[in-house]
Amino acid sequence: MILPDHEILEAVRRGDIRIIPFNPDNVGPCSVDLTLADEFVIFKSGSVIDPMDASSVRRGVEVVRTGGEPFLIRPGQFVLAKTAERVALSKGYAATLEGRSSIARLGIVVHAAGLVNPGTGLREPKPLVLEIFCQNSSSVKLYPGMRIVQIIFHKLSSEARVGYDERRRSIFVRGDVWLGFGR
Repeated sequence: MILPDHEILEAVRRGDIRIIPFNPDNVGPCSVDLTLADEFVIFKSGSVIDPMDASSVRRGVEVVRTGGEPFLIRPGQFVLAKTAERVALSKGYAATLEGRSSIARLGIVVHAAGLVNPGTGLREPKPLVLEIFCQNSSSVKLYPGMRIVQIIFHKLSSEARVGYDERRRSIFVRGDVWLGFGR
């Protein structure tokens, strides 16, 4: 079951869904818009990335902090970014992420690994990692603070026994370790 606006607000009030900072103006009929942070991971051209070797991943990327300035994504470029908001879900909820249509119409595809598992952020609310690709033939400015994705919440039929953050194999966003490789 997808939560409508009033049930999202009630779940936020109860603490079953935590979005920090929470802006009630970003609540839509059945989703909440999340905004873009000012930190991006750029893959270096010509690097070889080995998903089984975390050091190759670190060598093959550059972290760019824009200090609140826009980031210019070029045609054909793929970057990682984060939401400005940190998110936590109780074990009774899951969520999915969808790129906003207004961003897609600019030729910007935002994918966010699709699923936010029950129990994500239980240890500590965390930003969500976004995969962004520019399929436009023109460069596009991405502004920190712009609404970039919408999060859609799903009530589970019962709580998950083990939340995402409680699993030993779960990968956490820490510093420059966003990529989830080498595990």
